[in-house]
Parts: sequence; C-alpha cells; structure tokens
Amino acid sequence: KHSALPASGVVFILLTLSAVSFDGFSKTFVWMSAIGINPLAFPGRSAVTGANTFGLISMLLLLSCGFYGALLLGRILCRRPPPLHKTAGMLIYSIIPISLGYHLAHYLSVLLVNGQYALAALSDPFGLGWDLLSLQPFAVTTSFLNTAEDVAVIWNVQSGAIVAGHVLAVLTAHRLSLGLHDSDNDAVLSQLPLALVMVGYTLFGLWLLSAPAGA
Repeated sequence: KHSALPASGVVFILLTLSAVSFDGFSKTFVWMSAIGINPLAFPGRSAVTGANTFGLISMLLLLSCGFYGALLLGRILCRRPPPLHKTAGMLIYSIIPISLGYHLAHYLSVLLVNGQYALAALSDPFGLGWDLLSLQPFAVTTSFLNTAEDVAVIWNVQSGAIVAGHVLAVLTAHRLSLGLHDSDNDAVLSQLPLALVMVGYTLFGLWLLSAPAGA
C-alpha cells in the first residue's frame, strides 16, 4: 500500500519526465528554430545552455500545470473530493510508468551502441587482451542504424514503450483513484481530465519520435 508523496516527491517525479521530454524536444528543428539555431550548423552545446535551461524549466512548469490542472478539474467533477495534496501525492505514482517508457524510448539507440562498449569493457576490463565473455572477434557496430528495416524496428519498440507506459499509467491512476474516493463513480469522473492529459502527452511523445532532429 502506497502512501501519498509530499510535494517535493511530486515535483521530483514530474522532473524525471519533463527532463527526458525536453532532452528529446531540444534536439528537434522546431526548438532549434525557435532559439535561432541552424540545426545543420550546430554551434556547440555551450551556445544553447541558457536557452535549454529556460526550456527545461518551462517544460517542468507546463507539465506541473497540466498535472495539477487535471487534478483540479477532476475535483470539480466529483462530489466529495479528497484533499488536493493527497490526490497529487497518490496519483503521481501513475506518472512513473510514463517516465520509464519515455526513458526507454529516448535512450534506446544510445543503449544499443554504448551497451556494446560496456560489454567489451566487461570482457576485457583492464585492457590486457582478455576475453572473459568469449566475445572475440568483436567490434562495436552501428550498422543497424543504416537500414530502413532496422530503424523501423527500433521506432516500433520506442513507440510501443511510450504507448505501454501511458496505458499502464491510466490503469495505475484508476486503481489509485478507487482508493481515494468513497464511490466508484467519483473515482472514474475525477481521473477523466488526467486521462486526457496522458493521451495528449502520448501524442507529444510519438511526435518527438518522428520529428526531424539535429545534434
């Protein structure tokens, strides 16, 4: 049985989602164009530090407004709503599957490449020519990023992770709402706005996967 998280815990979980979301958004042509950067002539990360810091904070504020706004609308729809801090502290658990899905989707290609370096390091941790994992001959490859078929598989896994995270989030929110409200009707009505926010965020996540991106 979960206890309601304090406001700091709520903000922390929202930050885990907004950080990975903005990390993806900051590489899109849309964001780079908005801050006056040519994505085909990227000047370096130091040139966008200030703008990206502002963007990250803005993403956290927007997500927080969406989350708390949905909870406030849900309170209007039900007859005897529990305290807002308790509702937020409980339903924030439903954001965790979304955050995990976004992290898997966003960093999957990085994991597929850097994971190979990690395996090579584990097989020969001191650079002495060992082959503890019997990997030889072994060479790190990115060839799977060069064919449409392989990229399609990666994209499907990424989009599946985002959708699965949101579906699990909706189910988690429903289960938690049943424990917060006296009636099932109030529990269902109260979470409708949050479900709409989750659907909107799903579309945003899928757009991020398909949007042109630079460095």
